[in-house]
Amino acid sequence: MKIKEFLKSIEGLSVNTVKTYEQTLWQLHSTIKGDEPTTEDIYSFLVKYQASSLHRHQAAIKAYLEFTQGPNTWPFNSRQFRRKKQRILRYVSPEAIKDILDATENADHRMFVKTLFLLGCRISELMSIKIPKITSAGVHVVTKGGNEYIKVTTKDFNTELKAYAKNKKGNIFPHTYSYYDQLFKKLAKAAGHAEVTLHMLRHGRAIDLLRKGMKPTDLQQFLGHVSFNTTAIYLQIDAQDLGAELEKVEKNGQ
Repeated sequence: MKIKEFLKSIEGLSVNTVKTYEQTLWQLHSTIKGDEPTTEDIYSFLVKYQASSLHRHQAAIKAYLEFTQGPNTWPFNSRQFRRKKQRILRYVSPEAIKDILDATENADHRMFVKTLFLLGCRISELMSIKIPKITSAGVHVVTKGGNEYIKVTTKDFNTELKAYAKNKKGNIFPHTYSYYDQLFKKLAKAAGHAEVTLHMLRHGRAIDLLRKGMKPTDLQQFLGHVSFNTTAIYLQIDAQDLGAELEKVEKNGQ
């Protein structure tokens, strides 16, 4: 980071303010891996602060970004760091998905569950997939806002989905939301996972990809989130995962 150059460029601020800026930027610098902070680096740094200290840290980083990148480069809106009641993220594990896939009765049911999970898509996006829209680049889906974007797939799954769609006409998954909702409830119950809902597959895929090493910014693009703030919810670690991480750290430190 160009902290020293930035501090030398500051004009019209008090000595105390400059010192505060310096402290904030060196603290931020100690948390990042690259030469300059990414959007996710800044978010992870700021989100831990209460309102009483958030403003001064935010002001320092915002001024630094204007120095290094130019005006109007602040990537967040004024409401993104307001404290809200913590949302409990409910998601499905890959093991539960395997159980549900094993409970499917035919190829249509199996491909419905597998596609929904591997694409990490909403049910409305799944229902929008048409045969010509499966290309080498990925699967074209239509978002709930009516925009089209490409869901990237592995080569193996892309080939599998094309083979499945070969004898289909129009939409590959042609039924209604109600049909798929009831079908999934039936399959989940048969697999012993009655608590799992359709949207938990999307959450589960996001968590699975993060644990496998996908960068949060890449996950944002994969899920089709406009704002990184939406993706950031997946960076939270639940109590069980935190305990497992603690055990791992303690063992590695011995």
